[in-house]
Amino acid sequence: MLYWGFYSDDVDGQTPILLNKWTHVTVTFDMNTLQQSTYIDGILRDTHQALRPFLATTGNFFIGYCPQLYPGNTHFQGCIDQFSISTRVKSSCEILEQATLVARFTFDNATTPFLDSGPNLTPANAFSYSLVPGPKSSTAISFSGSNRSYFQAVGFTTLSLSNHEFSIAMWIKPQSQSGTIIHISTASNGTGAGCMPFMGLATNELLVVQIPISKSVSLLSSPITLNVWSHIVQTWSPASGLRLYVNNVMVSSLPTANLFLPYSQSPVYVTLGNGLPASVSCRQGILNSTIPFTGAIDDFRVYNRELTASDICAIYSSS
Repeated sequence: MLYWGFYSDDVDGQTPILLNKWTHVTVTFDMNTLQQSTYIDGILRDTHQALRPFLATTGNFFIGYCPQLYPGNTHFQGCIDQFSISTRVKSSCEILEQATLVARFTFDNATTPFLDSGPNLTPANAFSYSLVPGPKSSTAISFSGSNRSYFQAVGFTTLSLSNHEFSIAMWIKPQSQSGTIIHISTASNGTGAGCMPFMGLATNELLVVQIPISKSVSLLSSPITLNVWSHIVQTWSPASGLRLYVNNVMVSSLPTANLFLPYSQSPVYVTLGNGLPASVSCRQGILNSTIPFTGAIDDFRVYNRELTASDICAIYSSS
């Protein structure tokens, strides 16, 4: 259980914290209402009404060590990352976004267009690309349709864990009837365990999203319009299965696709606009990963949870 010590005005959590698993934890204290709140993986779990204001003192600040505890319990055993302190009370939606956003690439910074504006600073690069006007006055990344034109980022553990829910959101402006939009692999050349195209255009301007199920795939499809910006969201969870949203509308769903079984449990490469030539050996589904995408992509996001309809509406309206 998560215990929040607060100068004898403590919060005794009721939600178990699993061992050997990354967990996002946020604690807040409102100076005006004296309310203490604990969030686990972005979800409010415990609240407590403090009896007195914050009683801070100056002195040493320890992370992973508390000398006041009983001998044998003074040291934390595990890993801590991205520790931060804010001087304001963050909202619940802000905390949920920070806890579940894996990566976000807006391509808006002309100097560093591949900067991940999410919390993890996911490393990325691109080749043979151009920056073009995006759907809402921002800039987007454009691919020429050659085998050397693509964007690639690495470190997406969420997409390599069996039956772990996820969501992918992005704007696309396709200029050809076929091509790979998102390709997943464990090697930078597009190959490796579990490599396959997650999203792409099949023939006749048909947008396809698919996920691995052991040696086969589950897939959904929807018509898409060329030379027009469209907002695409692909979600998966054990409860809802596979869902596809186009322009804030769920256009297709497959509730029976309640398994997500990638081959690898290593952080994967996500390649946009291309599957790369070597991916001919990968599992394909009804897509062909070796056909590059011609067109533009903007505001690419990956979440480690299933986005709700209201989440998707907010992203569609603001991005």
